[in-house]
Amino acid sequence: ALMRNVLADLALPVAGLMRYQGPPMEEGFMLAFPEQILNGSWPHRDFLHLYGPGSLWVLAAVYKVLGVSLTVERSVGLLQHAAVAYGLFVLLRPFGRVVATSSAVVSVLVLIGPLGLSAMAWNGALAFGIWGLVAGTTAARRYRPRNTATFSARRHICVTRYPVSTFCRPA
Repeated sequence: ALMRNVLADLALPVAGLMRYQGPPMEEGFMLAFPEQILNGSWPHRDFLHLYGPGSLWVLAAVYKVLGVSLTVERSVGLLQHAAVAYGLFVLLRPFGRVVATSSAVVSVLVLIGPLGLSAMAWNGALAFGIWGLVAGTTAARRYRPRNTATFSARRHICVTRYPVSTFCRPA
């Protein structure tokens, strides 16, 4: 039920943002640069791009399948925002549904506010980072050491006494 609130908050501004002018420079280079890649150019060799090439290659692959258009670019941006919101919801779910839902809604408001639905590199990087944390915390919760007392004592010593020693390195 609460996740539906997040989806509603994400979907509410989409109709207007798909027609919104958007930031001209950002959307311009997220349309033109991937198209240049499709035409054989290379970022940082044939044209200057101030970010890493990953976002351009992702958009170039999407453009190859769906065509180069502002709607496609903004749809990728919407997927990035949804990945961040849902990732925060999953990551913070152990702290309660209210905390998880609130963080997801706030992320939607903060991310969509400045640049609309632009498919920016940092939105995709943020989504990958959050989902990396989800994978790490899920793995940590599932890991159960055989001797909990020894594990807890070793962790206490490592954190409070010798954080850089060989004793504290993972086995």
